[in-house]
Amino acid sequence: MNKRELLTKFLSTLDRFENVYQTINNNLNANKFSKKIESLMKKRIDFLKLLTSGIYKKKLKQLFNKRIDLPHYLTTDSFLKGIRLLIQNKYGLTSNVYKNKENKETSNRSKSRNKLHLILKNRIKFIKYDFNKTIISRLYYPLNFIKNVKINNYFRNKKIKPDKESFTIGVVYYSDHLVTIARLTLNKDNQVIVEGVIELPVQGDVIGDRVIEQKNEFSNILLDSFDLLKIDGSPLLVILSSSFFNVHTFYSSELKQISNTDKTVQSKSPYLPNETFIEFLELSKKSVEDKLIRTVYSNRQLIESWTDTLDMLNIPTIGIVPSAPNIFDILKSKVPDETTVLIDIEITKTIVMFGRNSYNLTSHSIPYGSSLYSSDENSDLSNNYFQRILVSIELIVSEYQETLPTFIYVYGKGLDHLLDKEIPLPKRFKRLSDMNLVDYSYMPESMDIHESDSNSIESTIETLSLISSCL
Repeated sequence: MNKRELLTKFLSTLDRFENVYQTINNNLNANKFSKKIESLMKKRIDFLKLLTSGIYKKKLKQLFNKRIDLPHYLTTDSFLKGIRLLIQNKYGLTSNVYKNKENKETSNRSKSRNKLHLILKNRIKFIKYDFNKTIISRLYYPLNFIKNVKINNYFRNKKIKPDKESFTIGVVYYSDHLVTIARLTLNKDNQVIVEGVIELPVQGDVIGDRVIEQKNEFSNILLDSFDLLKIDGSPLLVILSSSFFNVHTFYSSELKQISNTDKTVQSKSPYLPNETFIEFLELSKKSVEDKLIRTVYSNRQLIESWTDTLDMLNIPTIGIVPSAPNIFDILKSKVPDETTVLIDIEITKTIVMFGRNSYNLTSHSIPYGSSLYSSDENSDLSNNYFQRILVSIELIVSEYQETLPTFIYVYGKGLDHLLDKEIPLPKRFKRLSDMNLVDYSYMPESMDIHESDSNSIESTIETLSLISSCL
């Protein structure tokens, strides 16, 4: 390192120290601080080792030996300025810090114009701008940044007021050994007010893979939560994980009878006939003679364990419903596409709901969820998930000789684990919350009771509000 570079580096160090001094000087008496510096100088701290030239040593040594009585060098912050001015005047050097400061001041106006762009660029690092795009693409590009600003937060968090026809219900949502209990109020416009939430982990010995093993224990957990939320006398809606259900749609012409004893119906069940619980729903008609019959399959023991537990609670029950099929119906009423794909991302599984020809719906369970792709240290893992699930969906769609729709709609507790809510999803995927299918108010900071171990429960709240709004 040559002499000029060494002096420039030394000046930069002095400027940084001066900035610290000025901050301290705001809180300390200036004269006292100057005396401290003067006392320090009397100790003749050997800064001369920083330099190798005898000439520079001599100049600085003379400066350090002088008592601090030079008019210009003894203002409140003069010591550091004195050294800096001496070197600047003698050798015509400027510190890098000073240069950066000048550059910052001269470019301040330009940076202020790009402030929003820089903030969003830092937050969403994986968005890259291709300057070879078409004119239309370039015009559209700034809108990609706007998507990351939660513009609709005002509408989601606005103050929705109850009215004379409003009523309160309790909602229990169970998925992946997590139970969420919420107090909701619905007004006459089907707007939902989330007034309190408790999310609790449930041990595997209380609820196994599917069935409630300890009904008394789980009923006590629910009753304690109901008491805290003050919904022990309110009607209760139970929403269960999508992975507990299988969905297939028949035309009535395919069945000899609409019954769980029909051989064609039984052939689509993943369980043995005596272990299968089946529910039928007649949908839109293809013709008077040929109706669409949606068939929902579940494990009989699972359903009975929940109905037995609800009987212990001795409170009015609205019903037990699956998550994904009901969400699909709400979505389908807003999406005109002939083919619709909705995925419910859970922790260990992903449920793909594939709808064609209006409400002709089938479900497909994919044996991986968010657990393998969630990491604070590796943001690429979430992209790996979406790449993999896209391949799985393409295989499903190809079986029906269909093509992928414009968007694949995404929701579920696993989505909260994969990505922060402000980060956009990869191409072709769209958050269900972006569809604004329900008008609800969720303001945790104003709730008396809001307990959760998860970093985010936004998708859970969306699910509760969507299904409850249909009551």
